[in-house]
Amino acid sequence: MTSFLKFLTVFTTILGSAYIYTGIRLVEGLSLSGLSVYLFWGAIIVLILIIPVSYFLSQVTASEWVQSFFSYFAFTGLGFFTILFSLVILKDLATLLFRLTQLSLWFTLPQVGEGTYFKFSISLGLIGVAILLTLYGFYQTHQKLKTVLVKIHIKDLHADLEGFTIVQISDVHIGPTIKGKFLNRVVARINHLDPDFVAITGDLVDGPASRLKQHLLPLGDLKSKYGTFYITGNHEYYSGVHAWISEIKKLGIQVLINENKVLHHQGATVTVAGVTDLKAGSIVREHATNPLQAIQGGENSDFKILLAHQPNSIFEAAGLGYDLQLSGHTHGGQYFPGNILIYLAQKFVAGLHTYKDMLIYVSRGTGYWGPPLRIGAPSEITKLVLSKA
Repeated sequence: MTSFLKFLTVFTTILGSAYIYTGIRLVEGLSLSGLSVYLFWGAIIVLILIIPVSYFLSQVTASEWVQSFFSYFAFTGLGFFTILFSLVILKDLATLLFRLTQLSLWFTLPQVGEGTYFKFSISLGLIGVAILLTLYGFYQTHQKLKTVLVKIHIKDLHADLEGFTIVQISDVHIGPTIKGKFLNRVVARINHLDPDFVAITGDLVDGPASRLKQHLLPLGDLKSKYGTFYITGNHEYYSGVHAWISEIKKLGIQVLINENKVLHHQGATVTVAGVTDLKAGSIVREHATNPLQAIQGGENSDFKILLAHQPNSIFEAAGLGYDLQLSGHTHGGQYFPGNILIYLAQKFVAGLHTYKDMLIYVSRGTGYWGPPLRIGAPSEITKLVLSKA
């Protein structure tokens, strides 16, 4: 059994446990009986099994339509149940709090069958809220790709770099549910912004190059003054990083593996450095991230930019001479409860921040991972413009 299949087995087991817990709590609250109970549990079993089924279908069928359909169904179901499970947990915690404080409201309402009107209303309401949030998140993902303008104010900026423009995309996740059609939209939007260069800050793909490489072809149409620069994210290492690097280079994109390119812009110089993902070295030893190596030869430029997929790279990069780091990875939390839990793992979740002597901009991501949902963390294409403070 491969490591991914082991992961899938563990993931499905944990997920199934959460689904079953949610089901038990809702069956109790809704007072279901007879055929409705069997239908309810049948739906939960389908939602548990659809993710491993969609994976195995992707391995045995050449039909991209079949793969996409089952992947959409599986991941949308995952998103819905993630939200519903979180709401049920919050409800149960609130119930526990009521009991601990000896509030009697929960126990004195009139009964509906074996439950109460209050329990029935709450359970039905939780399902309704989860459905509405899923529909809203699905709409946001597919209709609300934002172009975000960010002014980067630099105190001692070289005069010739006033108005220098970078367009950043990150976390596109070309894979089961995001294809070349989406990337066509992204490329058209970028070209309209007329950047000096384009930065792709990792997690461009989610799957093997043999199946998905044709969906990256629109990137060959990107237009900018100094070209497109790409760095690896963690998902490239799950998807066969060497094959992907080869395919990306064929599109005329410059791949930065702990290295840099010095741009000459009018009378100024700009170093564009790129490091591999923080976890890269644990998968491909020679790809261990190294921001010190990445800046070598570009230390004397007028402005130095580091492309690093994970924001936490800044803790090693600070003090090495970089002025600005561009990152992604977090998706801004993507949707509830991720936009709360993300702060447990990341100091910089989204937007522009200062750390020691560096600025860092964290993109919320251009695509999405897993569930096709965005709630409170809209997808973005980022236009960053340098300006003298």
